[in-house]
Amino acid sequence: MEHSHLEFKQIWNDDYLKHICAFANTSGGGMLEIGKNDKGEVTGLSNIKELMHELPTKIKNILGIHADVELKNENDKQYISITVAKYPALIGYKGTYYVRSGSNTLELTGQALSEVLLRSIGKTWDEITVPNASVNDLSPNALELFREKAVQSGRLKKEDVTVSVEVLLEKLKLTADGFLKRAAVMCFGSTPERWITGAHVMIGFFEDDNVEIRYQNIVEGSLIEVVDSTLDLLYTKYLKGWIRYEGIYRVEDYLVPREAMREAVLNAVVHNDYSYFNPIRIRVYETKIIITNMMAKIPEDISFDDLLNSTKSYRHNPNIAEVFHRSGQIETWGRGIQKIKDECLKYGTSDPVFNKVGCFFEVVFNCTKSYAKTILRENNGINNGINNGINAVTSQDDYVEITDKQKRIVLLIKENSAITTRQLAEKIGVTDYIIENNLRALKGKGVIIRDGSKKKGKWIVKKA
Repeated sequence: MEHSHLEFKQIWNDDYLKHICAFANTSGGGMLEIGKNDKGEVTGLSNIKELMHELPTKIKNILGIHADVELKNENDKQYISITVAKYPALIGYKGTYYVRSGSNTLELTGQALSEVLLRSIGKTWDEITVPNASVNDLSPNALELFREKAVQSGRLKKEDVTVSVEVLLEKLKLTADGFLKRAAVMCFGSTPERWITGAHVMIGFFEDDNVEIRYQNIVEGSLIEVVDSTLDLLYTKYLKGWIRYEGIYRVEDYLVPREAMREAVLNAVVHNDYSYFNPIRIRVYETKIIITNMMAKIPEDISFDDLLNSTKSYRHNPNIAEVFHRSGQIETWGRGIQKIKDECLKYGTSDPVFNKVGCFFEVVFNCTKSYAKTILRENNGINNGINNGINAVTSQDDYVEITDKQKRIVLLIKENSAITTRQLAEKIGVTDYIIENNLRALKGKGVIIRDGSKKKGKWIVKKA
């Protein structure tokens, strides 16, 4: 049977050089056998001596490569076997480039061609420089957040990051020939969309699979900030935390454990194929969440199951991945998928589902039966309360849902209305950036307001 490394042809046609070209551009190379039908049965050749003389020269002169051309016998019939290895440089035929995909020979065009051309010279998409970008286009908050995370994780020492922006970028190998690489403007740029269309995260809430979106948000900014911003938005606006008690302890149950969600968002942000200008999409439903990102073409020797089982890993954006590794947010062993599974298992939720849908990678988090029952019970309680007056339902105007971290912030503000962002971060044990995000959320919900300037003003708690 024909496959990605084997092709059969009954007779020779010079146009079949494109199959040899494709094998030369495909990992593992391949073999073209002349004198066999589609089932691999030998049919023989009438001009075999002529072909044995001409083929090596044609392959060399037209494709510029060497191939092993052998005369073989099977069942007293002769056929020709042409074996070609994978070449380090991209090989073309009549100005066109081909690769093998399954048993097909495909012409490379557009972004697929650009990607292969880059790989053939040892470069990746995120390594290309952006001539019109400078350090002035980078976000000071993003750079400071990276420094804090890198030191906290122990991946870098304080003296490694207490340097100028230029030196830091050079240490991270995010510059070349005096220019910033795409990875630099993606990870730290104030507005990456200025250079890369689709460099953002879209979040939408849907009632079910068949209705229009109810509400949505777009999370923009540097990738190093987008991850935390996306998580904060998901857990403050989109996901319900159902409250229960274990003895004297108050427990909030979410559809997806935060650490599993963090790993899934990180995986999408780091590995998304931004060259196709597709943003990351997060679809939120009452009982499930679907995270989708564009999936780059993986090498022939790595299967989709290899990625899921963490037996092999592939970094489409190695420069972006290295920034997140240095900041302590991902590992280099390709264990992201396994960590998502482990966190869900620890939390007691259903196993996540990982799908390859066309050229997209999809993570589906489904709720547990107990979580679904809680939603049903809550919805029934609300309906009964409205219709029968059995359950007291607090109005949205009087009730504001805030996270545990935000509750701690409110308590500290009550104790000291002049407390600073830095002091809050030190007391709670998080970064300044996370505190600033939560303060903005609390102000947006009307829980707190700022009276006076940032330096001399104070906080006022409006809703306890």
